[in-house]
Amino acid sequence: MSTPKPQPSFNLRRLKDLEMRLNREKDLGKLWEYYMDRFADHPEFMEFGEPVEHPFLQQIIPMLSQEIVKKDPRNIFLIKIPDYEFIHGSFWVESRIGALIYFEKKLKGMVAISGLNMSGHMKYSRFTGHPIDNN
Repeated sequence: MSTPKPQPSFNLRRLKDLEMRLNREKDLGKLWEYYMDRFADHPEFMEFGEPVEHPFLQQIIPMLSQEIVKKDPRNIFLIKIPDYEFIHGSFWVESRIGALIYFEKKLKGMVAISGLNMSGHMKYSRFTGHPIDNN
């Protein structure tokens, strides 16, 4: 008889709720807190999905970073959870940590960038869209 696998401390089905909140929440700080509390703060969450290259996100992150803090990002790392068409990731902007969430089907996402020296002050931007295929 096999030992049951421990259940994760989060529920992936809550990604649907996160998606709805992304559409309607006016306070982006509350939205980010919801994501952090229910997903990103759980180490097991990082085990779901796999690293992915995403041309649109790799274009939009530098644009948003320039808009928000006037600096270019580095070390962009993205993870996709295919069953939910959800991508999350992180990046650095000098000493600031940045992170993002993106729902491919809805073409909507959000970026959060920390304050200088991890002050706890965050800057946010919600975005919509995908690249135009020039072919």
